Amino acid sequence: MKKKISLLLVLVLLTASLLAGCGKGNEANIDKKNSEVESYSLEGIKNKGKIVLGTSADYPPFETHVMVDGVDQIVGFDIELAKYIADELGVELEIRDMDFDKLLGGLSTGMLDIVIAAMNPSPERLEEANFTDIYYESKHTVLIHKDNASNITTTEDLNGKSVGVQLGTTQEEFASTNIEGADVLSLTSNPELVMNLKTKKIDCAIMEEFVAKSFSKANDDLLVVEGISIDSGSEGVAIALKKGNDGLTEKLNEIIADAKAKGLVEEWFLEAFELYN
Repeated sequence: MKKKISLLLVLVLLTASLLAGCGKGNEANIDKKNSEVESYSLEGIKNKGKIVLGTSADYPPFETHVMVDGVDQIVGFDIELAKYIADELGVELEIRDMDFDKLLGGLSTGMLDIVIAAMNPSPERLEEANFTDIYYESKHTVLIHKDNASNITTTEDLNGKSVGVQLGTTQEEFASTNIEGADVLSLTSNPELVMNLKTKKIDCAIMEEFVAKSFSKANDDLLVVEGISIDSGSEGVAIALKKGNDGLTEKLNEIIADAKAKGLVEEWFLEAFELYN
């Protein structure tokens, strides 16, 4: 009788062990499947419950730091777009403020899921990253110290001048290749350019039109040269993603089209411009 009971117990334990082994195998397969999903893909973002945004918050009204109820926050047109995207995907938004020229590198390493930083999809950048459809048509202009108002009135007046630009931008490329005899100063941030203008270390700075207008409104000694409009060679600004991240690119294009159709894009821009100014 004891032998029969012992044999039955062995069979029960063996069956339980086999079932446990199968369960672990299934869990391992599930874990392996999840690990194969890239964290920056559409599925990966939904799995982790957040989307990681890379931006360079020195570019009002697109993105900038402001004090809200005593707390430093990053706000702006691009940030509102990012919030809308996060809501549409049903995930949280995590913002990482970086130097502009480091943003595409953050995408390539998988550290960032998307970049929204008033970035132009230039031919060179299209080789490095995916870009969505254009969400805002941008223009570039020139910001100067008021003391230079009579010296810089046309594009030709930029020849031979010291020109400030943000590092890694299409403005930097334009100044280096299209302005004859220009002494180009490339700096990390736009506030640095503004400081150099105010102290007259440079003659002018090339910026996106409304960025330049934002700085001129915040600084009485600076002004935008109304007679100069610079063609950067790109149609506007778009969201950048890791090269080959086509599923998320397609989804973001749908979200952008929806936001435009609802009139939200224009609304966000006007609100951001008024907030900073």
